Amino acid sequence: MDYKISVIIPAYNGEKFLAETLDCVLNQTLRSVQIVIVDDGSTDSTPDIIADYAKKHSNILAIRQPNSGVSAARNNGIRNASGEYLLFLDTDDVFTPDSFELMCDKLDKTGADIAICRVQRFGYGGEEFNPIVDEFTKEDSIGCYDKRLLWNFLVSNKCYRTKWLMETGVEFPALRYSEDGAFFMQAVYHFPKITGVYGAVFRYRRHTPEEGSSVTQRISSQLVGDFCKSLDIVYEAAKLSFEKDGCTCTDKDGYLQEILAKAYTALINEFYRLIWAADDETCALMKARYEYLTSLMTAETLRKCSLNHKDIKALVFDKKEINEKPQITVVAKHPTKDFLQSLYAQSMPVFQFLTCAGVVRENLTIISASNFENQVKAATKGQTVISLSGKKPIDPRLLKVVSLLKASPKFGIFPDSVIVFGAKLFLKLFR
Repeated sequence: MDYKISVIIPAYNGEKFLAETLDCVLNQTLRSVQIVIVDDGSTDSTPDIIADYAKKHSNILAIRQPNSGVSAARNNGIRNASGEYLLFLDTDDVFTPDSFELMCDKLDKTGADIAICRVQRFGYGGEEFNPIVDEFTKEDSIGCYDKRLLWNFLVSNKCYRTKWLMETGVEFPALRYSEDGAFFMQAVYHFPKITGVYGAVFRYRRHTPEEGSSVTQRISSQLVGDFCKSLDIVYEAAKLSFEKDGCTCTDKDGYLQEILAKAYTALINEFYRLIWAADDETCALMKARYEYLTSLMTAETLRKCSLNHKDIKALVFDKKEINEKPQITVVAKHPTKDFLQSLYAQSMPVFQFLTCAGVVRENLTIISASNFENQVKAATKGQTVISLSGKKPIDPRLLKVVSLLKASPKFGIFPDSVIVFGAKLFLKLFR
């Protein structure tokens, strides 16, 4: 049977949200939908959930493979897709009910090869639409060298014409992280016709630090290495595309600088900002990548990128060095487990932590409860001091906002306690 669209779902230990994701697909207003779900060697109840749904719904094709990674699972799905169009969906994300219909209709009307829809983050940290994606999904025609595409590497808000994609021969590279960007941009460098679909919405779930599902909450040298390989693939593929017939890029040097800016920004935001979750090998790899990227960037590109981390005065990749010169000292006498998890999920990592108890880390100093206040004064190294109860989790942006306010000529003149109060108020108003 031929379907209008095939939805490829790689599944590995996705029992928590899999049923919700499958229900989202089954309840789309477009009924001609094939679900190709590839179980990548799950060890939880994922296979049972898949079997149950496949038994009830004839449009579900269930495939099981030995654990080989998400890229292999998606490539397996591509080979088994029979829909006119196809898209990719992970086991914890969803679409709004009419998204498939809207994307397929737009592809039919425009003859485009790729349709891109809006992205809405939900879950941990609240709900938020991606403003860059919102901008270009209003457009009927998006150029292949549109720099905004480089800032939307998510795989699931794109719908592809299956025949066209298979003719390109593009597959997901054997990476554990950032494989989606390499896949999408290699496809783009085959010069497809691209259109936006503003009415369709892909909803991307953000997980809590406790769930630990986010890659950036479990940083490793392998993940940083895969990130580097992915951006290298994009960079080299772009250069090769400049030599092809059909290349429309009028500013090749500027376009390559944008790729470097993307790589730099992702390195800082997705890895460096959670440096306390990294070991020494990973820190060294981040530093080497930072030095490599900055060696290729123009002074203007580097200046623009630096504006995105104004809360961090200096990018230091040695955790012991960070602890010697922290920007902020956080004080919490008796922290709970939830508080500690939220503290080390902060997006501004250049801080020192003074407490009576906690897991040993390079920036954590244990102080005895007796004469605590005087010992805190003696041990404080940060320019700003944040005293907290340590009982409840804190917003992951708190230290970043405090740092920005402290550096502001308008607000930096206030005492630390007033700045912290203002930061909390700001975050409460703008969740």
